[in-house]
Amino acid sequence: MFVIMKIMKTAFVTGADQGIGEGFVKQLLKDGWMVFATSRKSVKDLPTHENLEWVSLELFEDDSIKNAFQFVSDKTDTIDLLINNAGINKDTATNNQKELVSTLQYLDRDSLLKMYNINAVAPFLVIKEFLPLLTGDPSFIMNVSSCRASFHDEFENELGNYGYRASKIALNMFTFCSLKDLPAHIKIFSVHPGNVKTGMNPDGTDDPSTQAHKMLQIVENWNDEWNGRFMRYSGEPYPL
Repeated sequence: MFVIMKIMKTAFVTGADQGIGEGFVKQLLKDGWMVFATSRKSVKDLPTHENLEWVSLELFEDDSIKNAFQFVSDKTDTIDLLINNAGINKDTATNNQKELVSTLQYLDRDSLLKMYNINAVAPFLVIKEFLPLLTGDPSFIMNVSSCRASFHDEFENELGNYGYRASKIALNMFTFCSLKDLPAHIKIFSVHPGNVKTGMNPDGTDDPSTQAHKMLQIVENWNDEWNGRFMRYSGEPYPL
């Protein structure tokens, strides 16, 4: 068994093969981190780097989360930063039938629960499984949320967007609730990443790597008053 020597900091990033997740991977590698990056795709088709390990992960499946943990724990005994980035929005959750999670008269139970499952429940099942590796003092958990997890709109929003908004609010509440259970050395927060241009948000204005760098600065400049809070990418608490 090959085990990574604890010379550099180590991160685990979900949904890392595109969008914001890819931005995190690029920035972390640039900053000299060892990165375990997850994808639903075949890892054979993904970019390579000497400090990058691809991990297969299907967030709908508990066994897949357990297998991902086993893969990572066979290679390192510590993760310094866990980033729950993977998520789905009104289009990716519904095969572009956004009315199923966005418009009251068309709301569909299964589509709404699918969104809640991936955006709110799965991140905490990942945390639950990977907790034994978060041994550094401090260790950090970053949950990528959205400005939609607020009772006001920072950007134009013509739809009710029930599923996405409610699932991201749930993610923020899960983050807050976890303060009751996480050991003191683990610091956790959720974060609005900005209006990032991704496949899920093609009209975005912000570069994924630039925004990833800004969010990572929250970790670098950590203040314990932020523990369990919903933050803006720029490092201030986000208004609810």
